[in-house]
Amino acid sequence: MSRTGRALRGVPWLCLACALAPAVSARAEGPEEPVELDEVEVRTRRAEVSADPTAAATVVEASRFAGEAKGVAELVSTAPGVAVHDYGGLGQLSTVSIRGSTSDDVVVLLDGLPLNSAAGGGVDLSTIPKAWISRIEVVRGAEGASYGSGALGGVVNVVTRPAVAGSWSAQGTYGSFGTYSAGVDGAVGGQRWGLLAALAADGSDGQFPYLFSRTPVLGGGQVQLERDHNAARSGGLLLKGWVAFGEDRLDALAQLSGGRRDLPGWPYAVTPNDSQEDARLATVTRYLHLLGRGLQLSTELSGRYDRLDEKLEFLGGLTRQRDAAGNVKVSLEWLSGPSTLSASASVGGERLSADGLGAPRSRAQLAAALGEEVSLWQGALRVSPTLRVERVGGFQGWSGKLGAIAPLTGPLALRASAGRTFRVPSFSELYLQQGLFAPNPNLRPEEGVSGDLSLVADGELGVASLGVYAARYDDLIVWEPGSFPRYMAFNDDRALVDGLEAEVATTPLRRAFGLAFTGSYTYLDSETLRGEAAVLGKELPHRSRHRAYGRVSFEEGALGGHFDAQYLGSEWQDTRNLQPIPAALTLGAGAQVRLFRRPDTFAQLEVRNLLDDRSLQDGFGYPLPGRMVLLTLRTGSP
Repeated sequence: MSRTGRALRGVPWLCLACALAPAVSARAEGPEEPVELDEVEVRTRRAEVSADPTAAATVVEASRFAGEAKGVAELVSTAPGVAVHDYGGLGQLSTVSIRGSTSDDVVVLLDGLPLNSAAGGGVDLSTIPKAWISRIEVVRGAEGASYGSGALGGVVNVVTRPAVAGSWSAQGTYGSFGTYSAGVDGAVGGQRWGLLAALAADGSDGQFPYLFSRTPVLGGGQVQLERDHNAARSGGLLLKGWVAFGEDRLDALAQLSGGRRDLPGWPYAVTPNDSQEDARLATVTRYLHLLGRGLQLSTELSGRYDRLDEKLEFLGGLTRQRDAAGNVKVSLEWLSGPSTLSASASVGGERLSADGLGAPRSRAQLAAALGEEVSLWQGALRVSPTLRVERVGGFQGWSGKLGAIAPLTGPLALRASAGRTFRVPSFSELYLQQGLFAPNPNLRPEEGVSGDLSLVADGELGVASLGVYAARYDDLIVWEPGSFPRYMAFNDDRALVDGLEAEVATTPLRRAFGLAFTGSYTYLDSETLRGEAAVLGKELPHRSRHRAYGRVSFEEGALGGHFDAQYLGSEWQDTRNLQPIPAALTLGAGAQVRLFRRPDTFAQLEVRNLLDDRSLQDGFGYPLPGRMVLLTLRTGSP
C-alpha cells in the first residue's frame, strides 16, 4: 500500500514503528509482524517516515547500499534539501545542514534519542558507527513542535538495526589509504522478546596525495602534497532489546562508542601536534501500556554522557569537555474514529563542564506538546496541527506546525506544511571562553519560520516528489569582532532561504535486470537580510545553490552493481561573497557477486572519486581524498 493510501485510511501504520513516536521502532521488529519488516526492506520507500504524513520527509534505507562503506554522512547527503559539511573526510568531523540552516539548527537523533550537546556546534555524524544503521529518516522544515527546540532546519533520525530473533550479519571492508571498517551483530529471542548485540570498528590512516594551489584567487599553479597526521579510529557496542508483557511492551537501547582522530589542520595552517579523543554513552528505555480501546500510554527514560578531550597547541595544551543530559517523557495517544489525539510532557536537564567555562553549567528543561491527526471528508483531506511550549533554563518559547495532505488522482497527492520554532543558545555561546573567542551571556534564542508545498506520487512504479519551500531565520548567532582582538557571539543575522526540492526512486524492474534509479535535486537561494552593508543581500556562505545526486543500480542472479554521481554547485566561503569555492562533480561505481546462498555471502568492489580528482576540497579548505578502492566481504542470515 502506498504512503498516501496508508495516510488516508486512519492512523498511519508507522506511528508504532517509528522511533520518533512515543512507541519505539522496535514494535515492528518482533517476529509477530514479519510482513511489516518485509515492507521496510523495499528499496524505494524513501518518503516513508514518522507518524506525520504531512511532513516533508525522506527515508534512506541502508539496505540499498549494502556492502558499501557509506556512513551516516554519505547516506544523509543522498536526500534533497540536505548539505553535509565534511572537514577532510576519512573519519574526520562531518555535520549536516538542512534548508540552509546551520548544523546547530538540525536535531540529530539515535533511535529517537537526541544527540545534540549543550556545548553546541552540531552533531558529528562520524561518531555514529555505520554498521549499526538500518535506515535514516530526514525530516525537513521547522519541526520543533514535534521534536523540540533546535529543529529550525529539520531533523535527522538514525534508526539502528532491529532485534529480530535469529538474524545475524558480519562485514569487513579494507581499501585505499589504510581505510577499514568491520561490524558483527546477532539477535536472539522468542515470540515475546528479542535481544540484539552489535560491535563495530572503523578507521583510516588518512594519508593521501592532493593538489594544492598556493594562490587560488590569483589562479596560481598547483603542487602535489601529501596529507599527513590524518588518522582516525573509532568503535562501538550497541545493545538493543524488547519484551512483551501481555499487550504492553518494554524497549531498551544502550550505546557505547568512542574514538581518536588526528587534527591535521588545513594546507594554510597545518597542526601536526593536535588530536582529539571522544566517547559517548547513551541509553533509552520506553514502556508502552495499553489503557483501553484506542488509548495508550508511553513512558520514556533517556540519558546521555559525552566526553571530549582535545590537544590544541593554540590553546596551550589539553582541553576537556564533559556533557551530560537526562530526560523523562510521558505521552498519551488516543485513537477515536478518524482522529488521533496525542499529548506529551517531559522534564529533564543538561550539564556541561569544560576548560574555559569556569564553574560547570546546568539548566533544566520542561516541555509540553499537544497534537492531532484528523481525516476529513472521508479521507479527502488529512490535517495535522501540533503545538509545543518549552522552557530551557532561563529561556522559554513555543513551536507550532500545521500540515495537510490531500489525494488528487491516482497515486498523486498534494502535501503542505508550515511551522515555527526556536533554538536556545548553547553553553559555549553563552559562557565558554577559549582562545580568541569570547562568549555573550546576553544572547537571545534563534527563531525560524518555514513552509513548503509539494506534489507527491507514490505507486507501484516507485515514489517521486516535487516541491517548493521557503524559510526565514531570525536572530542567528554569529561570531563577530568584539573587544580587540577577540571575537564575540551576537544575534546579528537574519536570513531568507527558498528553493526547490525533488526526488525520485523507482522500484526494481525484475524483468530488466532489477534496474532501479534513485535521484534527488536541491535548488537553494539564500540572502542575508541583516548585518553590515558589505553582507546585505549576499548569499550565505557554504550554501551551494545546486546539489544533485543520482544512482543507477541493477541486480540479476548472483551479480549486481551500481553507478552514482553527486554534483555540488559553486558556493562562497565568506559572508561578503569574495572567496568562491568551485563546483565539484564526483562519480562512483561498484559491483558485487554472491559467493554462497547459505549463508548469504557477497564480495563487493567499490570505487569512489572515479576520475581521481585530487583538487577536491570541502567548503572550509580541507583537501578530500582522490580515487579510493574498497573491497568488502559480507555474510549473514537471509
